[in-house]
Amino acid sequence: MVRKPKNVAWVGFTPEQVELLDFLDFVGNNAWDRNGQTDELMPKLLADCAEAALSLARIKQAMESVGYSRQALHQLDRWESKRTTGRFGG
Repeated sequence: MVRKPKNVAWVGFTPEQVELLDFLDFVGNNAWDRNGQTDELMPKLLADCAEAALSLARIKQAMESVGYSRQALHQLDRWESKRTTGRFGG
């Protein structure tokens, strides 16, 4: 399990983007594995990020900076596929 350390701030993001990143970090406590909670939350959360001009690349960069693994970041790609195509990516 990875979580952003309390003494680390998301630098270079708007307050709205920081709030979204914090919630993504909270949901990422299981590396964004697919389950009932993430099935419900992730497509909408990533849509909210897109509306806030927070690209998937910037999200992944931010999450990597606090210690999320490449495997966990790959889950974000899969959720983005679900959001954009309706199918959970491979």
